[in-house]
Amino acid sequence: MLYILSKLLNFLTKPLFWLFILLVICILFKKTRKKILFITLIFLFVISNSFISSYVSKLWEPKRQKINKVYDIGIVLGGISSYDKQTASHNFNKEADRLIEAEQLYRQGYIKKILLSGGNGLIFNDGYIEADAMKQHLVKNGIPENDIIVENKSRNTKENALNSSLILKTTFPNGKFLLITSAKHIKRAKYCFDKFGINTTIFPTDCSPTYIQPRLDNLILPSVSAIETWEDLIHEWIGLLIYKISF
Repeated sequence: MLYILSKLLNFLTKPLFWLFILLVICILFKKTRKKILFITLIFLFVISNSFISSYVSKLWEPKRQKINKVYDIGIVLGGISSYDKQTASHNFNKEADRLIEAEQLYRQGYIKKILLSGGNGLIFNDGYIEADAMKQHLVKNGIPENDIIVENKSRNTKENALNSSLILKTTFPNGKFLLITSAKHIKRAKYCFDKFGINTTIFPTDCSPTYIQPRLDNLILPSVSAIETWEDLIHEWIGLLIYKISF
């Protein structure tokens, strides 16, 4: 039940949903229409401004530190792909850097094994198991199957941490773990793993640019990617708050 409620809350907190509500209010309340419309325009400018969204994102994301030791396990969290039944192919999204970085770290000798954590996060399960798909991708790229650990039951970050902790505490009780996930997501992920007794070093991926140059396009012109960035940030902020309340 809590899982379904979290999915509903995720929908209700999307900036475009708020924009829709503001427009509905404009239609319903004629006396305050001008005031609400002005607020709506300001809101639209903020959520579609790539300079603002990039700057806030950079403030939220932890900086990546240089790795100076070897880790027993690199933990890669799901949420990076979907499955196209018609073409029988895996479609990777913008968070796929998690898997790419893990593969590189393995080849460079910084992690000895890779733990892939992720099942199916849809309310109506379509049978796609993400960790199995990620393993298939790594094996095709020459990563030995013996060095890949699969946790394929998780539906969200909390379950990623819980189910992974059961494997790690049993198999690698004194291991050193590197947590590999998107920079926007890594604070929430780290919090969950800490709560389940797994101490990790973070390795953020798909980070925002360290320097954001103000230009005409990112200061004035609206951007769809800016709205997506705000969606990701709000999702992480509310998710972290819920976990801190529920743990």
